[in-house]
Amino acid sequence: MFRGKSLTIVLLAAFVVFAIAFGAALTNVAQPSKILWEHDYEKAIERAQRENKLIIADMFTDWCELCKELDQQTFAERHLIQKMANAYVWLKLNTETEDDGIRLQNEFAIFTYPTVLVLDGHGEEVDRISRFVTATEFRDKVESFIDNPDSLANLRKTVRAQPNLISARYALAEKLLDRNSYAKAAQEFEKVIEVDPENREGKTDLSQYNLALSLASQEKFVEAITQLDKLESHFPTSTAVADSKVLRGQIYRCCNKLDEAQAVLREYMQKYPTQGHIQEVENLLAAMEAEIKGK
Repeated sequence: MFRGKSLTIVLLAAFVVFAIAFGAALTNVAQPSKILWEHDYEKAIERAQRENKLIIADMFTDWCELCKELDQQTFAERHLIQKMANAYVWLKLNTETEDDGIRLQNEFAIFTYPTVLVLDGHGEEVDRISRFVTATEFRDKVESFIDNPDSLANLRKTVRAQPNLISARYALAEKLLDRNSYAKAAQEFEKVIEVDPENREGKTDLSQYNLALSLASQEKFVEAITQLDKLESHFPTSTAVADSKVLRGQIYRCCNKLDEAQAVLREYMQKYPTQGHIQEVENLLAAMEAEIKGK
């Protein structure tokens, strides 16, 4: 009896040891040791849809030193790999030498590096990281994009659900403008103006200015001036009018209308001597005077 009990205990102990070892072995197998990168956009999209995952797209150039640090430090960090490598589809594209990279650089207006895009399975931007960050910061930021109401994806979702919600649409427009997506930003600012022409929510005058800025950034100078005229006519007491003078002067300069540019910038200095653009305006005037003398 005693021996049978001992044998049972020994067998149970052996089974427990085996189970622990087997579980540890499975854990070790499941833990990724590095990020596996896709280098084909369509394949990444197909995987994202099939596996129901988001895409993390590292957009880089050969000359970007911080891109290399992101690779060597952030993407190589053990905890990031363990937590994130299998949770996303990872895509790496050179924006100067690869066709997919060049196309996405144009589509998403990528002008600063490093830039990491988070895309959904349809290739629509969820949000982005446009600087070097540590592994911990990277994890936190990417995870926050899912729940943060101010992420690009969630703002877009809110606007689709509530198209007349001015606060969300204006926030979306500003986010697009910050990303240099001028055409898309212009569409959203136009919608704010259309929905709230009387400026009841205090965003229409700002949208008028930002629409002009978006148009000017696309070199649509005539249309931009038209929007500035509307701003100054419809909302003469708006704080955006001061900024509109500076933008108007910059547009005139781009159009080589130096006399008009100087006149409007001098008007700005007289009317708004305490505004934040004084130094910028002084520099613009000095540059134009030098241009005129050099002719």
